[in-house]
Amino acid sequence: MRQEMMDIACVAVMLLLLIWRVRRGFASGMMQEIANILSGAVALVCVILIFFAINSARGKTMHVLAACIVALILLGICFKICSLIFRPLLAVDKICIVSGINKFLGAILGAAEAFFLAFLLIKALGYFEIFVF
Repeated sequence: MRQEMMDIACVAVMLLLLIWRVRRGFASGMMQEIANILSGAVALVCVILIFFAINSARGKTMHVLAACIVALILLGICFKICSLIFRPLLAVDKICIVSGINKFLGAILGAAEAFFLAFLLIKALGYFEIFVF
């Protein structure tokens, strides 16, 4: 009985996640979704590099600390270049014909993102042996 309740709760959370990401993807469009995913990935890499830098500073391994700082600077430069590239692409959304296609593809990309997040959630719960389907 308890396992069935956990199954229902997990499916409900994943369904809500799917609905949320599809609506958000449709509202923002594909190009904005790609920019958001890129921003999230860069933020995740920055957090990982900061943790490596802190750990290497505590362990007094200065070559790793220097590599993390250089990687953070290069990542910031690459992110700025990508934001300069995406700015004109986000302006294409204002064209009437392209707008509908962009919104539809944004909904599809939102659904793909929801499935990826659900997959990561299931793997994380299985790894920590909290809940496995």
